[in-house]
Amino acid sequence: MKCLVLDYGGSAIKYGLIDDQSNLSSQGEVPAPRESLEQFVEVTGQIYDQFKDEIDGIAISFPGAFDNETGVLVNGGAYLHLLQNKSVFTVLKDRCPVPMEMENDGKAAALAEAWKGNLKDCKDGAAIVLGTGIGGGLIKDGRIIRGKDYCAGEFSAIIVGGGNYLERSATFACSTTGIVERAAILKGSKCGSPMYMAMMARFDPGYADRLRATAVGPQYPDMVMNGFTLFKLLEEGDPDIERLYNEFIDNNVRMITNIANIYNPERIVIGGGISKEPRLIEDLQKACKDMLVHNLSVVTKIDLQPCFYRSSANLYGAMYNYLQRRAPELITH
Repeated sequence: MKCLVLDYGGSAIKYGLIDDQSNLSSQGEVPAPRESLEQFVEVTGQIYDQFKDEIDGIAISFPGAFDNETGVLVNGGAYLHLLQNKSVFTVLKDRCPVPMEMENDGKAAALAEAWKGNLKDCKDGAAIVLGTGIGGGLIKDGRIIRGKDYCAGEFSAIIVGGGNYLERSATFACSTTGIVERAAILKGSKCGSPMYMAMMARFDPGYADRLRATAVGPQYPDMVMNGFTLFKLLEEGDPDIERLYNEFIDNNVRMITNIANIYNPERIVIGGGISKEPRLIEDLQKACKDMLVHNLSVVTKIDLQPCFYRSSANLYGAMYNYLQRRAPELITH
C-alpha cells in the first residue's frame, strides 16, 4: 500500500509518498493555501494530480483539534478561518476522490515515534515537540490517546510558572519560538514576525520593556535571532542568554515532570528542530534528575530521549494513522 502524505503547516504543505514499509519518496513542498477555501482545494488537488495513479489513498497531518472520524475541524490551527466546523474530507473528496485519513500534526509526530521511532517498543509513551508551540501526544499500545474533545496531549496549555495567562503557559515558556523571541528582546536583535510578543503586548504592555531592562550583556542590533544564533551566544557565555536558557530548561522540566507524574510513560521523547542541539537533551536529562530528587514526585526516574524522526515526522505519523484505520494487518514495526 502506498499513500500520498500531506503535512499542512502554517507556511507550507510538505508532501511525499510513503508505503506500508515506511519508505518515503517524492518529497516536496508548496506554499500554504490559506487565502481561500477554493485555493485550499485546488492546491491540494494539484499535488494529488501528480501521484493519483500511484496511490491507494491520502494520509493527512493537520493543525488544530478535529474529529478524526468525520474530519470536522473544531478549533485551532492555521486553517481555522477557512475550515471551522467543516469536514476536510468533504471539502476535498470531489477534487481528490480517494480514501483519506487525518491526524493532528503534533499527534502525527508522536505516532511516527510509536511506529518506527524511539517509542516503538513502549506500551506507554509521550512525545513532546518543541516548535512554534508545544506539539506531541500520548501513546497507549501504539495508538494516540485523544480525550473527550480530541484535546488529550495538548501540552501547550500546561501551566509551568507565574505571570499572566500567556507567560505561565508552556506554549510561551517552553517553545522554541518563545525563547527565541525573548532572546531577541534581551539582545536588541531582529526576530522575524514576533508572534508571542505581539500577543503579550495586548495582555501585558510593559512586559517587553521589563524584560529588556534585565539585560546586562552586549546588544546585537544587527543580529537576526533564531535557534542557531541563540545557541551560538549560549556557547560564547552570553550572560543574558545563559539566564534565559536556564529558565527555558527549568520550565521544560516542569512540563516533563508533570506529564511523567500524570501519565507515567515508559519513555518521553523530545523533538522539534531545537532538539538537534547536542546539549539540550543532556541538560534536560540532568535537570529532570535534579527535579525528581528535590521535589515531591511519585515518579522516581524519567527515561528522556530525543525523537528519532526530525522534519519528516508528521508525514510518517500520518501514514501510520492511515494504516491503523484502514489496513492494520499491514503494520510492521
